Amino acid sequence: MRSSATAAAPSSGRDALSTDPDAPTRDHDVPATGPGVPGAGRSAGRDRYLDLWRAAALVRVVVYHVFGWLWLTVLFPAMGLMFALAGSLMAASLDRTGPAAVGRRLRRLLPPLWAFGAIAVPLLLLTGWRARPAGELGWGELIWWVLPLRTPPAGDQPWAWAFNVVLWYIVTYLWLVLLSPALLAVFRRWPWPTVAAAALLPILARFGVARLDGYFSEQATNVSSYLACWLLGFAHHDGLLRRIPARRYAAAVAALAVGGAGWIVAAGALGGVYDLNRIQGGNTLWSLAFVATVLRFRPSLDWLPRVRPLHRAVEVLNARAVTVYLWHLPVGMVAALLLTPYDTRNYWANVAIRLLVVWLLLAVPVAVFGWIEDVAARRRPALLPAGAPARGPRPTAAGNPTATGGPAATGGPVERPVEGPVEGPAERPRRTVHLWAAVRRWAAAPRWAARRPGNPWHRGMVGGVAALAVLLAGAALHMVPGLPVPVPGPVVQAETPRYLSDQVLVLDDADAEAPDLVAVSAAAGDSAVTVGGTAYPNAVVARTPSRIRVHPPSGCDRLRARTGIGQADEAASVTFAVQADGATVFDSGARTVADGTAEVDVPLPATTTAVELVATSSSGSASAVWADAHFLCVS
Repeated sequence: MRSSATAAAPSSGRDALSTDPDAPTRDHDVPATGPGVPGAGRSAGRDRYLDLWRAAALVRVVVYHVFGWLWLTVLFPAMGLMFALAGSLMAASLDRTGPAAVGRRLRRLLPPLWAFGAIAVPLLLLTGWRARPAGELGWGELIWWVLPLRTPPAGDQPWAWAFNVVLWYIVTYLWLVLLSPALLAVFRRWPWPTVAAAALLPILARFGVARLDGYFSEQATNVSSYLACWLLGFAHHDGLLRRIPARRYAAAVAALAVGGAGWIVAAGALGGVYDLNRIQGGNTLWSLAFVATVLRFRPSLDWLPRVRPLHRAVEVLNARAVTVYLWHLPVGMVAALLLTPYDTRNYWANVAIRLLVVWLLLAVPVAVFGWIEDVAARRRPALLPAGAPARGPRPTAAGNPTATGGPAATGGPVERPVEGPVEGPAERPRRTVHLWAAVRRWAAAPRWAARRPGNPWHRGMVGGVAALAVLLAGAALHMVPGLPVPVPGPVVQAETPRYLSDQVLVLDDADAEAPDLVAVSAAAGDSAVTVGGTAYPNAVVARTPSRIRVHPPSGCDRLRARTGIGQADEAASVTFAVQADGATVFDSGARTVADGTAEVDVPLPATTTAVELVATSSSGSASAVWADAHFLCVS
């Protein structure tokens, strides 16, 4: 069981995020206008509805990474939503400035990452990072801290993963930005076939029909998982979603939702996996269903500016999303360490205290580094961002949609008067509005009846997706009838070895000499492998250099093995390393045949999605043997 002194590691598919740098990397300019372009006729400013979802996704990501609640990934697939919102904003930027939009996005994304790396890398080096990064470039892998086309390396300390395990999102976002000019051109030529092909790609990859191999294989897998959501953002920007009749739209969402939910339930039933980040294919389908529902259903949020604390929190989270995303996991670890001596026996009290401390500690990097996001966006640096005017369609007295960005945005009549300006606290007659009172006014307002999904197909779509999300979360918590319910209190759990030789192994180094990879399994009746004078009935053997990737089964939190050198030149030396989601958790240093075997016994972060066994040889040719290699899993 994981100690309460450590924060849960995020998974790489990933929750990530949501939330997420796409929020602050967006432009604050007026969206493109013109026929068929959403936003035409709207005033400059913020879209409250999208900002609220963005902020909610970022909060969900922080909570998920602090507590490791896997059920949150299926209840609220935040990463797919964030990529869709980013895709919509990217399409708007390309319409305004053409290919120069790519440079603008990089300008807003990279400086906050550089500031984070300027603290993280020296800290890791000064606290004991000595092992050469296992990638092909060695120490040259540090270049990915400057231009993150791959996940940058971190140290081999047990806590080093907290500084790079969430960076998969930054990397995926960067690739999608770089590809966007070509993607948008293809999308506008064949819109829905392009979305369908993107949705099919991760499914084909999951079953081995499409191969995503090579040095950038992890990045290709992540891009394929969220490409369809990014393209759905293009469709949202171009107004294509609104053109689909309600019945056809609801039917398409239902097909995606049922397909994605069925895939998730099957993954849970067959392998005990309910983590959306580890269900390739099912992740894409379920995320698409959720995103399509969010982008079609737009209730009025006129009440939000009058609830000043909530409105201000949404503004700050959107303007400081990159900083919050980069720093929340290191801060979560610090919070766990600080609170460990003060754990109470009340679970929910611990949750509330941990959340409070995490957000209080996050205020420090937000205050110290958040202004970099202002500089990157060419805004005046500020300790806290100034509020931006909101925008969004609001019906006039004549019933025609027009844009308003606050009471002074258009000068046109509105359906009902607003109690004072929504921006500019100096002019507000009242400083606060109670949240419950605001919610009651919002629910009772005639505007709600006009703006809710008035079509029964829309209501069914929203209700159906919400119900499936709750059912999936219940399945992840083992609360669905027919599934075992966890017994409260301490339970003695058996630990079961899951041998790597019985798992699906992928050898990333395609140039390795034959035989590339040999998996010796006692269950398959294979002959034992002898190394160091001892016979091992289960082993994994590969020629050096090699990188073997395997996805640990659900519930596995430790890797054990004996490393040894098989067929080798007399002068051969081999270095063995283990990486969990790109972070090195074990490094043997250089070893020779004379050194015999060595034990590997390393804990894995709770939400590890990929483990890599890396063997390199600085001299001579050798076979790297991972004898008795197995995951230790709670059953």
